[in-house]
Amino acid sequence: MLNQGRVNHFGKLEMAFEPRRGFTRLVHVYQQPPLKASRELYEGNHPTATVFIMESSGGMVAGDRNEISVKLAPDSQVRLKQQSALKIYPSHTGEFCTQAITVELDERARLEWLPEVTIPFERAKFQVDTTIHLKESSTLIWGEIVAPGREMRGEIFDYQAFQSKYKLYVEDSLIAFDSFHFKPQDMNFSTIGLLEKAVYIGSLWIVAPQVQHLNIRDLQDRIQLEPSVQASVTKLTDQAIHCRWLAKEQRTLHKEINNMFEYISTLL
Repeated sequence: MLNQGRVNHFGKLEMAFEPRRGFTRLVHVYQQPPLKASRELYEGNHPTATVFIMESSGGMVAGDRNEISVKLAPDSQVRLKQQSALKIYPSHTGEFCTQAITVELDERARLEWLPEVTIPFERAKFQVDTTIHLKESSTLIWGEIVAPGREMRGEIFDYQAFQSKYKLYVEDSLIAFDSFHFKPQDMNFSTIGLLEKAVYIGSLWIVAPQVQHLNIRDLQDRIQLEPSVQASVTKLTDQAIHCRWLAKEQRTLHKEINNMFEYISTLL
C-alpha cells in the first residue's frame, strides 16, 4: 500500500478508449487538476490516438497524490506521452508524494507509453505503484527513466527515498513484479551489484503475441550500440521481454531507449 498521509493536491485522470469509425477515440475522460489529458492527435489516416498527459502544477510536493487510470476497449490503439519530466520537490514535512497508475488492455488492444524522466529533487520522497492487466492478444510497449536528481545542480542521489513497484498481469497471471526502494543515505550505489558507475535507470517492457518470433540476440546487439551504457534484454515469457539500461547521462539514455522503443514498435 502507498503511504499517503496528508494530501495537498489530489490529481486524478481517467481515460477510456475505443475504436469508432476507423479511429481510436477517447470516449471517456475525467480529469482533476493538476492532471489533464490532451485531445486525440492522429498521423494522417493511422487509427492510433496519441494523447499527451499534462501536469499543470509543475511538479509534486510532499503529500501530493496522482492517480491515472487507462482502459482500452478491444482493438484500440493508443500512444500516451507525458508532456514533460515529472519533478518531485523536496519533502520539508517528511511526507511522500505518491502516484498510482492502473492500466487495462482488452482483446487485441495496443498501448505505447513513451518514456519520460522522473526527477526526485534534493530531500524528495516518492512512491509510485504501476499495475497493468493485459489479455493474451494485447500489445504493450512501456518505457520509464529515473534520474538521480537535478544533475546540473550537483544533486546526485540527494533525495530521501524513491520507491517503485511495477506489476504486469496477462490473463490475471502475474508475469512480472519489478520493485526497488532507494534510500541514498543508507546505500552505496557505486558498489558491485547496484548501479556501480551509472546514475540513470531506464526500463522498457514489451508484451505481445509476436514477441515469440523476435530474435533476442538481435535485440541484445542493438541495445548495446552505445559503449557508455550498460544494458540487457531478458525474456520473461514467450510473449514478454524486459530491457534495462544503466547510464551515466540522461541524453544518451534517452536516445538509446527511444531508438529501441521505435524499433520494437515497427516489429509488433
